[in-house]
Amino acid sequence: MIIVHVHVHVKPDAVDAFAAATLENARNSAREPGVVRFDVVQQEDDPTRFLLVEIYRAAEDPGRHKETAHYATWRQAVEPMMAEPRRSVKYRALFPEPMRWEMAAPDAAPAVTER
Repeated sequence: MIIVHVHVHVKPDAVDAFAAATLENARNSAREPGVVRFDVVQQEDDPTRFLLVEIYRAAEDPGRHKETAHYATWRQAVEPMMAEPRRSVKYRALFPEPMRWEMAAPDAAPAVTER
């Protein structure tokens, strides 16, 4: 499993447009067979900073992701929105075990927790 954290700093006037484009990319990315999770988070104290947490099953899956039409569309749309070049850091999972990283299908209803 490969875990990639992509750190993105966008221009203040591009926050909403970046979020919209990135959510569309994430929804499509989560459907790729090699993607375990594709999370988009926004920094609470600085809304111009985002973190994409991309979790792939195998080493070749990030490359396959970058060959998709939705990634190309996203990259082209958000490049002018960047306040600085995005950067990524690759990690390997120690815990939990790979099967526990799996997320529900993007169109699935949320789980209901009993209290």
